[in-house]
Amino acid sequence: MTRRNKGLTSLYTALFALILIFNGCENPGSVGDDFTNSPVVTFDTLEVKNTSVLNFEDGYSGNFPFMAMGKYNDQIFGDIDATTFVRPIRNPNIPDSLEIEGNNFSMKLEVGLDSAQTYGDTLGTASFSVYEITSLWRGTSHRVNDELDYNEANLIGQFQVGSEKNILIDLADSWKDKYASYLNNEEDNADSLYQYEFHGLAIVPTGSSGKIDFPNASETRFLILNEDQTDTASVPLNNWAYSINRSNVPQTEGAFPLHTTMESAMRIVFPTEELKQKHSSSNIIKSELIFYSAEENLQNSLPVNHYRPNINLLGLNQRTVDDDVFEYQLTDPDFIAPIIEDSAYFKAPVNTFVNNALYGEEEQNEMIVGIGSSSGILRSTLIFNSEAPSHKKPKLIITYIVNEEN
Repeated sequence: MTRRNKGLTSLYTALFALILIFNGCENPGSVGDDFTNSPVVTFDTLEVKNTSVLNFEDGYSGNFPFMAMGKYNDQIFGDIDATTFVRPIRNPNIPDSLEIEGNNFSMKLEVGLDSAQTYGDTLGTASFSVYEITSLWRGTSHRVNDELDYNEANLIGQFQVGSEKNILIDLADSWKDKYASYLNNEEDNADSLYQYEFHGLAIVPTGSSGKIDFPNASETRFLILNEDQTDTASVPLNNWAYSINRSNVPQTEGAFPLHTTMESAMRIVFPTEELKQKHSSSNIIKSELIFYSAEENLQNSLPVNHYRPNINLLGLNQRTVDDDVFEYQLTDPDFIAPIIEDSAYFKAPVNTFVNNALYGEEEQNEMIVGIGSSSGILRSTLIFNSEAPSHKKPKLIITYIVNEEN
């Protein structure tokens, strides 16, 4: 026998001995098997049978980190037209070297776009016109469907956006001179006059633009330049917001759209009665709500080089009496459903709700499923509802322990 074969024989003998030892440890004998109860983990699936769509159409969209501007025809979520509104502060920090008393300066608008997000044709070019806003507004209370008046007869500026992420826009002297009148006003009522008379600018998409970009509020500002443009002062934003006009939204059978703007959300009725009938005495160790996204529809609806900002989680809130969009969009949700990596479904742990429904005083059985967000980036997804095929319907998965005799 060779030395190699002797080594293999010794190894096989040792492994065989170990297997015998482990088998002996794991098997207590026939008497123990007959009379010992072993806990078994099992699962039950309860379908969420009652869902409906909620159209709020008045989500907040002002003074968020990002704004939205542009046009895009989304085959799933409709034709979207987003207009941005910006207003400078009245008292910027202007260095002594920059002379503004005689209006012998110029102004530009610098728009810094989010470098990671473009909604639509990533290789396309979008065109915009800039007009003076003529109606009173406030960023903190601005809603996504609020329409502001602006004077289209008085063009303040024009620009295009391709692949660049920083845009400088020349502004008309007529608007600059109007701003200067408030800038140089030292009367006691100067701030009040500015608040009620000077309303900033609207950035309006024009033509058949095929994308929506997202200005970063912290990187968007007005610039004051001296006559030879050798000295510059930065003027931060005082208010900013955007409005959306969404039209021609197609209906997807068995699914509801969800938007970060809360234009659409899904109402579900929790299967509380079935839960009580089947699991009032169960030893529940885990309860999870599952929601499936219509991933195939979402992917197949995007042409080459087109992109739609993605969704990583859903938020679940117990239904309020007043359908309070502020709570659904701007506060922390009651439950969070992160997307499962490399999958097309979201999973929300709801142990607290289930325990309260079974053993506590929980009487509310309605939840709002949405993706409300205060970032300003437009995000949407498509979630299967109770009319979808059985394997795609929302469901409650109950994991519990039972004792079985061997």
